[in-house]
Amino acid sequence: GENSGGETKVTFWAAAVTEERQEFFDWFADYVNEVYPEITLEMVGVPGNLSDYRQKLDVAIQAGTAPDITNDFRPELVTNGYYENLNTYFESWEDKGNINEALIKSNKSYDPAGEGLYALPYSSQTWNMWVRTDWLKEINQEIPTNWDAFFEDVKNLTDANNDRYGLCIRGGAGSANTLEMLMYAYSGITNYFNEDGSSTINSPKNVEFVQKYLVDCYNIYTAQDDLTKGWSDLANAFQSGKAGIVVHNLGSAASMESAFEADYSKFQAAKFPASEEGYVVHAGLMPLGLSMNANSKNKEAAWKVMSLYLSEEVNTKYCKLYGEIPANVKATEDEFFSKSPYMSVGVDIATSENVRFNDTPYYLPTYSNIQSDMEPNIQAVMSGEMTPQQLLDTWAQALEEAYKDYNESVKK
Repeated sequence: GENSGGETKVTFWAAAVTEERQEFFDWFADYVNEVYPEITLEMVGVPGNLSDYRQKLDVAIQAGTAPDITNDFRPELVTNGYYENLNTYFESWEDKGNINEALIKSNKSYDPAGEGLYALPYSSQTWNMWVRTDWLKEINQEIPTNWDAFFEDVKNLTDANNDRYGLCIRGGAGSANTLEMLMYAYSGITNYFNEDGSSTINSPKNVEFVQKYLVDCYNIYTAQDDLTKGWSDLANAFQSGKAGIVVHNLGSAASMESAFEADYSKFQAAKFPASEEGYVVHAGLMPLGLSMNANSKNKEAAWKVMSLYLSEEVNTKYCKLYGEIPANVKATEDEFFSKSPYMSVGVDIATSENVRFNDTPYYLPTYSNIQSDMEPNIQAVMSGEMTPQQLLDTWAQALEEAYKDYNESVKK
């Protein structure tokens, strides 16, 4: 870990990095060396989808060349011993009181015993609709606040002859994650499992949503190539005037603001429509954070880098770029998060009494793998080769098996 200059080198890999995000990480590397002259931070931003990053990291772990710090928190890396337990570092940290306690608790859910802190949370991320408000104005409609209005707007915003559609569906990479949170928002269900261990994902209301969203909308109120679209394709469709509504998180806010030249008469972030029960259901806030390699030779230096990342200045700068709510409570006091046309939506989602968060099972070691496995099935539903019921029954079986395995590991 010592370079030729006698300084300690710390390696940090960041996932899904764009050119704009790489500028932030380059700045942070310089800032680390400014605050800690004895530390040289080697930042590696891995572009592409999250799956590309995870594959690269898994190969590095097997080869013994994994970095000191990573920013993609995965439950399977907790259970296999890759992550360092940060409890000792965190408890002795003088600034621990500045970190949102709820996020610390959320991150500890990745430990079957609920005690180990294997990632230092840097933010929370809310999901939302991006809506072409200028299109809605043309048909004398407001942003839909219930699902009946949502599907009616999708229909009325569509002008297929002019390559303009009310909706853009994510049928490619990331499709399962998006569909999952939308179906639960529609059904109003907040528990993933019943007391007997059965999954709620194949409930009648969720099946009903998949029929309305994937079957009844695809290639009618959406473009045909939605079948393979990932996030960048959805963003392009929305920003180029080919789709009226897309679903993503506030991490895309900077891109949206740039594309529309900050003209908020044309677009807006919005909460999901309310379920029939009258409340909005949002996916449980995903545990996010910086993790330390348990085999790192520079743990003290790595902790200095990680804790600096959670300082008010850095956390504010990071969250403004990524469109996330800071874990550092002092950073949330910046007016950007309360007055921004889009970040205020995220704050509203996080604090509104009308929003309920479901118990999304991020803690299941194979949860993300199950989502990846379901993506080809989602495409099969869109192309008519599988029914919504078949998709969700398959999904439920996979979740139930993972839940059973998890509970058995807890007992051990």
